[in-house]
Amino acid sequence: MNKASTVGWAIAAAAAAMLCACHSTPTRMYSLDATAPTTRIATYSAPALRIDTLNVPASWDRIEILSPSAPGRLEINDFDHWPAPLAQIARQTLSDDLDQRLPSGSVVYPRLPKPDGALGIDVDILEFTVAASQASMRASWLIVPAAGSQSAKRSVAALQAPMTSTDAAAVAHAWSELIGQLADGIAADAALFKMP
Repeated sequence: MNKASTVGWAIAAAAAAMLCACHSTPTRMYSLDATAPTTRIATYSAPALRIDTLNVPASWDRIEILSPSAPGRLEINDFDHWPAPLAQIARQTLSDDLDQRLPSGSVVYPRLPKPDGALGIDVDILEFTVAASQASMRASWLIVPAAGSQSAKRSVAALQAPMTSTDAAAVAHAWSELIGQLADGIAADAALFKMP
């Protein structure tokens, strides 16, 4: 083998090695899961309800999952994503959680039309923070009855869940746990509404 052939083979081998190293990291998708209720409300005489709106903090209003990189700082995980906008999947998960906490037929899912007389619920997740050992959420919700029945009821809650890690899977699990706790509070409030 002459010197030119040896150099040619070395360049080809180096190029092949570089191409193998350049393949992209696959994107991982994480979703939210409904959680088991602390208590199931067996007797519910209030109207059916629907989560009309749900907002998340602006920093979390993205497709990428965030995780803490230093105290008070969040890092975007380029390859760890939600399957849809977080507010959309949180609204669906909250509806699933409420469905597990209330009697059958009490929850109207977000994409279905809201029947006359149904309660509307607007949720604002004001803050969501993650640290090495704990996730916390501060949320406010407004239960709006049908026109002319009774006044709206506003509530605020500070919720916490333990964390053993701050990777994307742990962050998604913390969101699921805290939305489940939020559903416990909303279900209890909704059960206080009585039919006129």
